[in-house]
Amino acid sequence: EEEEEEEEQKRKANTTFPVPLAMWDLGQCDPKRCTGRKLHRLGCLKELRLSQRFPGVVLTPDATEHLSPADYDLIRSDGLAVVDCSWNRLEDVPWNKIHGAAPRLLPWMVAANGVNYGKACKLSCAEALAGGLYCAGYGDAAKQLMNKFKWGHGFITLNEELLETYSECATAEDVKKAQDEWLAGPKLKEGELTREERIQQMLFPPSDSSSSEEEEEEEEDDDE
Repeated sequence: EEEEEEEEQKRKANTTFPVPLAMWDLGQCDPKRCTGRKLHRLGCLKELRLSQRFPGVVLTPDATEHLSPADYDLIRSDGLAVVDCSWNRLEDVPWNKIHGAAPRLLPWMVAANGVNYGKACKLSCAEALAGGLYCAGYGDAAKQLMNKFKWGHGFITLNEELLETYSECATAEDVKKAQDEWLAGPKLKEGELTREERIQQMLFPPSDSSSSEEEEEEEEDDDE
């Protein structure tokens, strides 16, 4: 625990961000696993009270417009905020008490956190903030944020191609179109993997042990 505290202090000392970050913490997550609380301890973001209005961009499922590079200036001046809650208790979130100047949807991404690893869209608080920063044009800041976690680089690696695509868009409509085109995928040649299959291969690469187990199973089947 002492080593973890020392490491956390080192990361805190090296924390500087070009934009203000914030969160509403609803206290639904395991404190030991909560990425939002860790970022708060490191001084990366500030906590907001329920009903406290945030002047910048807020990531929320109630939004009708996708976050895009068009939000770059607003995020630089007034920041980016997220709601830190449990995916299993979304119905308990008082969305009517969460207010922001610019509510935005986060486009499709894959989670790399330990709880929802490999699941589409089920991002942690830190991943949502990093994804939003990257989409808006703050790629370096997004990577810096993810470096606060041992597994953080995995989120950038898994989504890098898509994040770059989003960051090259001009408007929210462009981001939505890029997302839909990505999910639809290109026409495939015979034997070519779909994007979803490529992502799954990155997440769960085949191992030699699994291959040998399959061979053993086949031999057993032959014996029977």
